[in-house]
Amino acid sequence: MEAFYEITDDVKRDVLHATDLVALIGGATTLKKAGNAWKGLCPFHGEKSPSFHVHPAKGFYYCFGCGAKGDAITFVRETERLEFPEAVAYLARLAGITLPMRQRGGTRVDRSKETRVTEALAAAARFFREQLTRHEPGRAFLTKRGVALDEAGTLGFGVAPDAWDALKAGLSDTFTEEVLVEAGLLQKNPDTGRVYDRFRNRLTIEIRDPRGEILGFGARAFGDEQPKYLNSPETPRFSKGKLLFGLDRAREAIRKTGEVILVEGYFDQIAFARAGLENAVASMGTSLTSAQAGLLFRQAETVLVAYDGDRPGRAAAEKAFAILLEQGARLRHLVLPDGDDPDSFLASNGVSALREAVAAAPPFLTSLIATLPDSAADPADRAARVKEIADILRAAADPVLRHELIQAFSRATGVPPRLLSGGAAPRANLDEPSKEPARISETEEVVLSVLLNEWPASAPLVDRIPAEIFSHPAAREVFTALKEYDKGLPTLDFSTLGSHVGVGAEALLARLLVLSPPDDDISTGAGPDFHQGQKGRLEGLRNKLLRLKKRHLEEKSRELQHEMERAQVSGAPITEIMVITEQLSRQKSALASEIQRLNRESKTVTKVRE
Repeated sequence: MEAFYEITDDVKRDVLHATDLVALIGGATTLKKAGNAWKGLCPFHGEKSPSFHVHPAKGFYYCFGCGAKGDAITFVRETERLEFPEAVAYLARLAGITLPMRQRGGTRVDRSKETRVTEALAAAARFFREQLTRHEPGRAFLTKRGVALDEAGTLGFGVAPDAWDALKAGLSDTFTEEVLVEAGLLQKNPDTGRVYDRFRNRLTIEIRDPRGEILGFGARAFGDEQPKYLNSPETPRFSKGKLLFGLDRAREAIRKTGEVILVEGYFDQIAFARAGLENAVASMGTSLTSAQAGLLFRQAETVLVAYDGDRPGRAAAEKAFAILLEQGARLRHLVLPDGDDPDSFLASNGVSALREAVAAAPPFLTSLIATLPDSAADPADRAARVKEIADILRAAADPVLRHELIQAFSRATGVPPRLLSGGAAPRANLDEPSKEPARISETEEVVLSVLLNEWPASAPLVDRIPAEIFSHPAAREVFTALKEYDKGLPTLDFSTLGSHVGVGAEALLARLLVLSPPDDDISTGAGPDFHQGQKGRLEGLRNKLLRLKKRHLEEKSRELQHEMERAQVSGAPITEIMVITEQLSRQKSALASEIQRLNRESKTVTKVRE
């Protein structure tokens, strides 16, 4: 049964508090101390002047150049291309924290057993590698496939001996039989109850997660034994359809090139690496799954599909196109000669030929169009192929991309776009102008910035301020979250506060936490003790708060006036109109009196300052 990490708010908070944010981000870019923060070049976009700020006390980073923001978990998700649970687990491992796990049925997983399984898999890998050093057929096989013996261990190759219990005997002093079965290294005969090695007389290869941790093994038979390839069984740790072989070694090259090469098998991935194209990963001979496609797209936006050149390989590539288009990927297609896979192509043609073929690989649509029967062919055959390709193109999730692909295919075939669209969702109306969100006023920005940066001293003042005086939606959202923030927490934590606001408000929150307004922006209306530290900064907000409240009341007064005008033309009985108008008039008069009082108070504050 599949297991998952049980990540509660408390677990997330513990992991974040145990993470050294400066050390984490400092591994990706050089940071220098700048007051209470750290500053450096942004790791998410190219820049010459540093605009990237890290605030360890508040647990977040923000870039003024590209707007990148978040906490340690966000940073790991972006840089390591991990989903949320895996990012938390990554940080937990660095901090030495064991995350709780549950199975889908609700039963909590014994993490001590899981740790033993991890250790057993690593021990098995060492056992298989050691066997390779004295297994002549295994060494000869690798040499024939172009793998040097000194790099076989790095690539994860080993040998499972031709015996029923070689691994079992080798590891029995360290691990229980139950743990070895749980790890997928041993298996039990259901009829006799006998437990024996799963892998026998096979070349083994380690299958690792993106961080390099061994999750299972693939194994190729030396003789005619079937199946030719055998993998570890599906376990809570190992799920073949969610993994990509070689990703742990390819990630850095993928990041540098901005493209990932997708191949079918282990040796195909290794062939690209031998040719200096280290950004290749393998789907391990299976049809690409949605989970694998999602993992690919998190690594790079562009995917070069390089499956085998035979008919099954090309059919598999077309299925992969549709799945990758659903993720939003940009696609290229390396079309190999019929009968070749990347490994055999490299062996026959050499490194330069493979590198040139990759460089010249066309967009996937160009490759698909090349498969159309010519105009002299049977119209029914040509129409059937046109429909097959159109089905692939309609898989694109992005409506604009889908539109452009259909238009390009229409031009190539002469078939009208409406016939190729086949009921696809209508594309977005690109002619409709987008509405720019109103800019937050300087007064609201300064007030919020001081309240945030002077926390927890600002907490009593926050409690007395009504949220409705903030007119900008994002400002009101940030202030409301601040008003509801746990007063018992000694510091203002970006992750906790940011989890209670939307994306737009989170961006505003990060920017205001980074930039504390200068004294001149606050001091208007402050008393003579303004520059006496924190207390003075908060008192300096008085006039700005009066201004926001006055603006709010003036807006309410205008709304009441509109209501009075609507009542007079509503067509209701005259007596009802008179009652409504009188009530609205009294409310408006009360607002006018309050506005006058605020004006007098504002003038008094200004005189005190002078």
